[in-house]
Amino acid sequence: TLKFKKVLLQTNDLEVMKDFYKNNLGCTLENEHVESFEVTFGYTTIEFNNRNVKGKPFYHFAFDIPSNQFSEAKEWVLKRVALSIEDGKDDVYFENIKAHSLYFEDPAGNIVEFISRTEDNPTSETPFSINNIIQMSEMSLVVEDKITVAEELKKAGIVDRNEDEIDPVGLNFMSDKNGSVFLLLVAPNRRWYFSQKDAVMFPVTITLENDVKLGIDENNQFFLI
Repeated sequence: TLKFKKVLLQTNDLEVMKDFYKNNLGCTLENEHVESFEVTFGYTTIEFNNRNVKGKPFYHFAFDIPSNQFSEAKEWVLKRVALSIEDGKDDVYFENIKAHSLYFEDPAGNIVEFISRTEDNPTSETPFSINNIIQMSEMSLVVEDKITVAEELKKAGIVDRNEDEIDPVGLNFMSDKNGSVFLLLVAPNRRWYFSQKDAVMFPVTITLENDVKLGIDENNQFFLI
């Protein structure tokens, strides 16, 4: 099954990000170095690093939260950071996948989503905290040529979740046959939902459960090894 074991993201504001994830969200910082630190969200570890960073990198990613805790998680987030707004609302229900989502931005401008998939995610009776996150279930990949990248992903068994044609300008949810964790293929300059930002390519390395690595290198080229 497709799962994200580790994700490497760049940031140009390491100390502020450390403070936010530790003191606002209550994460435990791991493997702290001069140019990087890690935080774990259920199954998935994120490493933020500032090695050879160019510009102000930002990404979109989503975390699965328990299916019965969306309201509680929303209250928890509101005490720590402002929620993002779209069409006057601070959350959304996706009828097609039976899921509630909320969005907020961290200090680097990453678009962080908490998603409660009402039919797929387990429940929890533990009061909501950052420790209730199950895993990163969506990671966006901004690529110039979505069709070529989709062909590459097929080699790793990652296909469009609805077996749709790859839309050169829109959004494609790519997954394996089990379809509960998704790579979002996004064209540059597409506006992020619940954000005023447009998608920009920045380096990212995603390590899957089977140790396949894929992402965008420092030359903005897609790779899969």
